[in-house]
Amino acid sequence: MSLDRNMPIKQYNFDQIIDRRQTHSFKWDNVAYPAHLDILPMPVADMDFPVADEILEALDRITAHGILGYSIVPESLKIAAQHKIELDYAWTTSLDSQVWIPGIVPGITAACAALTNEKEGIITAVPVYHPFHLVAGWVNCPLITFEMVKEGDRWTYDFEDFERGLQKGPKVFLLCNPHNPGGTVFNETEILRMVELCAKYNVTIVSDEIHADLRLYPQSEHISIGRFEKQPIISFFATSKAFNTAGLGGAVAVIPDAALRDKFTKASAGFFSMLSRHSIEVMLATYAHGKEWLAQLLPYLRANHDLLLDFVRSTPGLAMQPLEGTYLAWIEYDEAVLGDFQKKSWEAGVHVLRGEQFKGRNFIRLNFACPRAVLEKAIERMKSITNG
Repeated sequence: MSLDRNMPIKQYNFDQIIDRRQTHSFKWDNVAYPAHLDILPMPVADMDFPVADEILEALDRITAHGILGYSIVPESLKIAAQHKIELDYAWTTSLDSQVWIPGIVPGITAACAALTNEKEGIITAVPVYHPFHLVAGWVNCPLITFEMVKEGDRWTYDFEDFERGLQKGPKVFLLCNPHNPGGTVFNETEILRMVELCAKYNVTIVSDEIHADLRLYPQSEHISIGRFEKQPIISFFATSKAFNTAGLGGAVAVIPDAALRDKFTKASAGFFSMLSRHSIEVMLATYAHGKEWLAQLLPYLRANHDLLLDFVRSTPGLAMQPLEGTYLAWIEYDEAVLGDFQKKSWEAGVHVLRGEQFKGRNFIRLNFACPRAVLEKAIERMKSITNG
């Protein structure tokens, strides 16, 4: 579909409330929700916004065709991903380096299975998105963790603790950038330090960059660690998180080193399904036409973020670092002041994730990618707890 530059730009309505109940939604149809409670679900990382029109049109074309057979990854998708990585993340890659996979979590699992063993495991920062530490159990390898620390208004690595962990002999460093749940978009100084340390200790970097387009402020440049190829690196990209198509799957692993790429594909053989035609066509539509939708989404998310941050900062017993990226607020609570804030939030009708899931004590993670009226309602419910 070609764009007519004379056509008016569609204005998306992110205030629109769409009922997601009874749609088999992992987020809204949670079997644990008591019938007597009107729960506002804010744990799962998908957005309560309709997707861009061009994505819906791509799905309609598939439906109209009527056949849902096996699919191949077309050259056009490979080129579109390559162009995006070069234009948006300043990294020139080859088409041969791409391995297309159904999702990033299984990709991380395959990478760890290929590169670790019962004695040589993985290292990752905590707190972190829970599959990053659960994967050690999935592939039966040791888990080494190091701490994130507050530095000014942001979370970053404790690099001395990172090096102490590297000295214990892991084979893989799992990087989440932008960071989930801390919201950090790592800067070039931080990225180069990671590369330097992993090269020093001969550790392969596995980088999840699914939130790369969800940068809340323009000055937070996404720097893909794969640009600095001093050390073997596997970098994962997907359009699904930023453009709200997570239920369809589809991702790409960029692995410039041929030997490392061969290990990865062998470890994943027989485990990964083919990409569906739906995921292929949706990714093509997103690469071609998603920029305007995203350009309107990000200011909306920023306003939601600021509304939530104002509430947190005005509430004794709560604290939050401003996010640079993602739509997942990482909120600390003082148990001596507020008690079990996650449990009280649940009882007030707001479902948020407990910090321990990410190896972070006395925190909650809250998804604010929802219509503003829903967020305002959630804040009012949490205010009822804190004012009690």
